[in-house]
Amino acid sequence: MKKYHTLPSFIKNYRVIYLIAVFSILAIFGFVFSLHFGPIVAVAWVIVVALASILIYSLINSLGVDFQTYMTKLNGRVSISQASALDQMPIGVMLLSSHGEIEWVNENLLNIIGDRTVLGKKLKDVDADLYELVQSNKDSGETEIDWRDGKFSLQIQQNGQVIYLLDLTDVSRYELLYEKGRLFYGLISVDNYEEIIQDATDSESSRLIAFISGRLDNWAKKYHLFLRRMSADRYLFFGRLPELKSLEDDRFSILDTVREESLKQNMPLSLSVGIAFGVSDLNDLAELAHRNLDLALGRGGDQVVIRDNDNPAIYFGGTSNPMAKRTRVRARMIDQALSDLFNNADSVFISGHKNADMDSLGAALGIWRMSRLHDLTAYIIIDDQNLQRDVKLVIGKINDEVDAANEKLKNQATDGKTPKLIEQPFITEKKALSLATDQSLLVLVDHSRPSISAAGQLLEKLKSSLIVIDHHRIADESFSEKPILFYVEQYASSTCELVTELLGYEDRRKSPLTKVEATALLGGIQLDTKGFTSHSGSRTFDAASFLRAAGADAQLLSSFGKESKDDLLVKSHLFELMQLDSNIATVVGENDVFYNPVLAAQVADELLKIQGVSASFVVSRHPDEKVGISARSDGSINVQLIMEKIGGGGSLSNAAVQMESDDIQEVKKVLQQAVLQITDNKEKE
Repeated sequence: MKKYHTLPSFIKNYRVIYLIAVFSILAIFGFVFSLHFGPIVAVAWVIVVALASILIYSLINSLGVDFQTYMTKLNGRVSISQASALDQMPIGVMLLSSHGEIEWVNENLLNIIGDRTVLGKKLKDVDADLYELVQSNKDSGETEIDWRDGKFSLQIQQNGQVIYLLDLTDVSRYELLYEKGRLFYGLISVDNYEEIIQDATDSESSRLIAFISGRLDNWAKKYHLFLRRMSADRYLFFGRLPELKSLEDDRFSILDTVREESLKQNMPLSLSVGIAFGVSDLNDLAELAHRNLDLALGRGGDQVVIRDNDNPAIYFGGTSNPMAKRTRVRARMIDQALSDLFNNADSVFISGHKNADMDSLGAALGIWRMSRLHDLTAYIIIDDQNLQRDVKLVIGKINDEVDAANEKLKNQATDGKTPKLIEQPFITEKKALSLATDQSLLVLVDHSRPSISAAGQLLEKLKSSLIVIDHHRIADESFSEKPILFYVEQYASSTCELVTELLGYEDRRKSPLTKVEATALLGGIQLDTKGFTSHSGSRTFDAASFLRAAGADAQLLSSFGKESKDDLLVKSHLFELMQLDSNIATVVGENDVFYNPVLAAQVADELLKIQGVSASFVVSRHPDEKVGISARSDGSINVQLIMEKIGGGGSLSNAAVQMESDDIQEVKKVLQQAVLQITDNKEKE
């Protein structure tokens, strides 16, 4: 008997075997049945079955042969079609031998190469540029390359022996045309316009409007922009993305033009510009441009903010000190809004920034006193593990005052009734989380960045009941929900100055400022103005005068500011580490030594007193193991832009950043690169 594998191929099909098996069983049953009719019928049955078997075998065999013939022809046709398609398809295909020789190239790639005698040659001899691209992208998967004045998608398979090239030149051209046709939307605000126009005559006002419009019209014509005036101090403009690139290359020199020429006419003006792009819906594009303009104004004006929905903002300008344009009307409106919010709350929580300084603490005490004036229970959140000496002294004095006031209330109690005592103001964030309710308010003072808040968890809990009071320039960092009251005035010397003005509109007769509170507020102003020598305006001295009248004690303030012997020695050591490069002084502390961030900031301030120093940077490791940089400037170098480059923020002359790093020297290198980039841009301007 033949083995199964020697049977004809069609019989190897199991369905045919099943058919034969069924036929055989029927034949056997038929034979047994025919025996009942005699041997002649049985023999006849056998003959019929045999003939049928031969016929079925012949039929099945012929079907198999026909099928194999058909499949052979079909495979041949498919192979021919595949070869033709591979040769004519709009994708370049090249096969290489293991030695790098060209074994086959399709028609598409031959037309690009322009040489039909490439077979058998090495790729590097035929086209050295393509060879280098193939070698450098062997492990890159599919990638885009520039080759022979075109753009291609390159894909390499089988260890570099099969190369596919898809021509993307036309696609890139269409993409470029699309990008060139996309619009950007811009808004311009004239800073300080309202303040200047208040005292101007009609002719001066007309001349001022003509001056601004004339400069902007010339600027728009130069860069092919559509410009329209919306109001006396607002303009909108449209353009296409290539024009925006030209404006960026020019670094928006219109800012300098308007600022410098207006100064010559004794009308100090500057421009703030918000630009949006990358959004298809025009309403969303306009909304984004408005937000960018708000950001430019919040950062002090005289600058341009460019941003789309997906990328960080790009800043131009911002190299001048902000011009004061705060009005007492706005301060009164903020006080009224704050009072309304207090009247609808059950408690107030106040938080400064991490590593609280006197401006943060003084402002918090001012808001705490305002809450008391509205009969609200208020708390100041303090991290008692990281307190500076002056802050500790103030907290101790305030606690003593509260204890004394409560003792007085107890002594004044009549009829044996227990009086309502004053809650101790300072608590930890953990306790604040347990006390806060849905009707509570959270007031952030001296900072507008969630990442540096001393009450991060409470901020998340009370994010829909948030109030922000600050004087720093707004950074490109937002809250998860918009604050219900956002009072950020970068023109103020300090947050204590802002809070003092608000206190001036309150009825303080039933709960006046105490001597320690007034002194702390004055100390915050003095700290941020460096003893009233910088960032001090008429409003600053008005606030200081108000606090002195309220009981601020210069001698008590002096006692708060006294330094310990150890602090002086640490500062002296940091001075010894100073490196002076041109007009920039840099101090870099040891990698394994922790320095108090307040001391580091004080050293940065002191370095500016050295003759010839325009900017100072103190890089040190803080007790929380982060590396901090305190940056100071005399105004000629914008340290805010430098700090923003590496994740920080601040103002033009006072900024800082904290970074996670195991090597303080690496942080120094990052700082040097940021300084070089900003100073180079300033030289170009």
